[in-house]
Amino acid sequence: MQKSARVLGPYRNGDKWRLVILDGGSRKAVVAETHEAAMALRDDLRGALKKHSARSFADSLDEYLQHLVDRGVSQDTTDKVGRMLRPFLPLDEPLTAIDAERAAQLYLDETKRKKSNGESIANDSHHLLLRRIKHFYKWALARRYVQTNPFAEVSPIGRPRRGKQQLRIDEARKLVATAMERAKILDAGSTAILMQIFLGLRPTEALVRVVRDLDDEGRILWVPYGKTQNAKRRLQVPDALREVLLVHAKDKAADAPLLGPPGEPMHTRDIIRYKLQGLCAQLGLPRVCPHSLRGLNATLALDAGATAHHVAAALGHASFATTARHYADASSVANAGLRRVADLLGTRGEQGADVRQLASLLRSSLSALELQTLRDLLTT
Repeated sequence: MQKSARVLGPYRNGDKWRLVILDGGSRKAVVAETHEAAMALRDDLRGALKKHSARSFADSLDEYLQHLVDRGVSQDTTDKVGRMLRPFLPLDEPLTAIDAERAAQLYLDETKRKKSNGESIANDSHHLLLRRIKHFYKWALARRYVQTNPFAEVSPIGRPRRGKQQLRIDEARKLVATAMERAKILDAGSTAILMQIFLGLRPTEALVRVVRDLDDEGRILWVPYGKTQNAKRRLQVPDALREVLLVHAKDKAADAPLLGPPGEPMHTRDIIRYKLQGLCAQLGLPRVCPHSLRGLNATLALDAGATAHHVAAALGHASFATTARHYADASSVANAGLRRVADLLGTRGEQGADVRQLASLLRSSLSALELQTLRDLLTT
């Protein structure tokens, strides 16, 4: 366990006086002009260190979560951060209780943890935990609650899984048909599933919509805020979904929850997970998670010819890189790139095709081996 922070000195340093601050693995020296000034500074430093070292993880975490809210992070995201960090941190111990060795062991133990169903925790989950704990310590460092980040040198273990299992097209049709029937009788979970598939909404984005977000007689759905700055957007509602959403909105106040019968409170994201699992089991479909429905939306949109830029914007992403990495099926991403190549080759003006743009598209669409094959063919 890390030793408590302390101040040593003062020691004569030429015509001045030096104090040494030891805090975990860090060592810092400060110099005062006179012995009296050094003694006063020592008392101040010891008082500050005692105050900071006495701060428990519990108190600090509460302050950190409030900091996130003050910065504009949604309450839903802030709550998830709290639920992730509280079981991991020794809440009743002071912030100085974790050194680099203990930090590495804590993370290693987390990678071996089993979930309640007996399955191993996913690499993505403990990678996210590590990122969040490092951000927590970054905040603590800025507040001078600690002198070092014990997790700074801890590296994520295992490879992340890119993309989530998605339903195939016929499977999605079965899910949509059943969810549509339940949505017509104001089933909030089923309607939220349809909103994810048709509009690419995040689970919470679908559930927190109020009646006034449905605009232009149900043709437009406003998303005024969300997980990121890019989450703010206005989406066109397909006719099939429009009819269902209008049924949900009927005879409700403008600020009432859009989904569910009149008077029903706003649901949490758990209802989508519960409903989706039930529908997949009932229909004999692969078990997929709610977030995969956003990926399904991106995949189908790309297959239908939507541009990468428009798909990313519809999902609330700053760039298509996030969409391609985590959501859209790899084949659809590649096909979208190849369609752009074909479009460019088929559009010839007086100067012919834009060779530089064509080269850029080919590099982004083909593998290294395919590019080399293309070079060989062009030179023969």
